[in-house]
Amino acid sequence: MRKSPPTVKMNVDMNLATDVKCEACEGIAFRSCFLVKKISAVISPTGQETIVPVETFACNSCGHINAQFMPTMITEEK
Repeated sequence: MRKSPPTVKMNVDMNLATDVKCEACEGIAFRSCFLVKKISAVISPTGQETIVPVETFACNSCGHINAQFMPTMITEEK
């Protein structure tokens, strides 16, 4: 039987948090959306072409996706 990780309760005053703004229109409301990536069979771990959904956020007003919401992959080894 697999145990679920412990839940941490945080008591944070959200009035002290800063709003994230859209880089294009400065809107502060965002909606969840998906980027759809196609992975070539050459680099896919299964050896087959694969479609992968990647969840991100787009501005609710203009649809722009801020750079900070774009997925990146760190390949640099340390």
